[in-house]
Amino acid sequence: MNPVDLELVKLKRQWKKVVSKNEEKPMLICTGEQHETDLFDGFLKSRLSEDEGGEDVFLLHYQEFNGMSSFGQTLWDEWKEFYEMLEKSEDNIPEWKLKTPDQTFKTDAYKAFYPLLELKKKFPNIRDAKIYLYISPVRISDIEELSLWVKEWCHLSTMSENKDIKLVWAEHHTHKTLPQNSWAHTFRVEVDIHQLMQNTAAHTNRKKNSADTDFQQQILTASNHLSKGRFKEAENALRTAVKLAKEQKNKQAEISAYFMLTQAYNADKKKDKAEDTYRIIFEEVEPDSPLEVQMYMNYGSSLLGNSKKAKAEKAFEKAAQVAEKIGEYAMAIECYRIIGTLNDTILTKDKMIRYFEKCLEIARLMEPAAKEQSSLRFVASMLFLTYEGDNEKKTGLDKEMKNYFGDDWKVSVERPKAG
Repeated sequence: MNPVDLELVKLKRQWKKVVSKNEEKPMLICTGEQHETDLFDGFLKSRLSEDEGGEDVFLLHYQEFNGMSSFGQTLWDEWKEFYEMLEKSEDNIPEWKLKTPDQTFKTDAYKAFYPLLELKKKFPNIRDAKIYLYISPVRISDIEELSLWVKEWCHLSTMSENKDIKLVWAEHHTHKTLPQNSWAHTFRVEVDIHQLMQNTAAHTNRKKNSADTDFQQQILTASNHLSKGRFKEAENALRTAVKLAKEQKNKQAEISAYFMLTQAYNADKKKDKAEDTYRIIFEEVEPDSPLEVQMYMNYGSSLLGNSKKAKAEKAFEKAAQVAEKIGEYAMAIECYRIIGTLNDTILTKDKMIRYFEKCLEIARLMEPAAKEQSSLRFVASMLFLTYEGDNEKKTGLDKEMKNYFGDDWKVSVERPKAG
């Protein structure tokens, strides 16, 4: 069994325990670090398999949440499409229609809840099954409205006295999206990512005493030490990794080990040593390469973490210039976006606009798919607010973005401090 499968087995055991002990709760919330909630997401996808899921039904939805009066309809429409396909291919399928209740609701959660209740009654093969509706919107238009929608779902479920239909949610254990909900049971998923990495290395690197395996082992050992706050041990492992990479003449591995060493030094509050290591990186890294761009961006982020804003701007400027030169336009946009955001003040408003407008200039050189993957929508949405009374600029920007992304091009951003 590979290491990831092993973690999924552990998660399956935890899930069974959580479900069995919380039959009364209409909602289950999984919390954890990003990699832990990602694994939980993967676990739920594995439940879709007939052999794995058994009789239980798992409905996974990543649709955008565009408002509390339309989300339930979005879910119902998708289920209805599947039902209509089923109806054409099989005989004697019970009719499945949404019945509008007599009472009024604040949200349209009933459009998702009642059809599932009806589904259990009409289809004998799932009458005794549990239905888990997992929602993970890729974008949320309004968190307060989502919270109301969720609470109304829980209220409907409680009032129906049905214990077999549950709403499922996953989020970061610290940076939570949804406010406290007394109807929900929250459980924590914990995965030792560094142990998982070591197990993976042991599983995949069967060849002993090779230079590459030794290098990977040093990197994993350093990661483990860093996660436990053992900085000195991590630094020793990384210096060994640098030496091994040099012996292999593997420049990319050498730069990666040096970069991890800067992180270890910063964590250990050895800022001068981190700075010296970045200088070595820029001497060793291949000029005019994507890796050089990435290292200057990492350096800029490190400087920001040490409150050296002016120096950080220069690092991002250098990264952007190299990125433009070698055609890595999305990276250039990201660098200029960061510089623009750093200048979101009344006094530096013109500088912010200038850098955001640089992003627009670069975007005109990009292919449509590359534009879609960049942070152009964010930049344009900020600019649209910043232009304020300049209707000519606003109209021009709106027209250009609609041409790239369609009418719904704007994304949710905080209003710039610069006005």
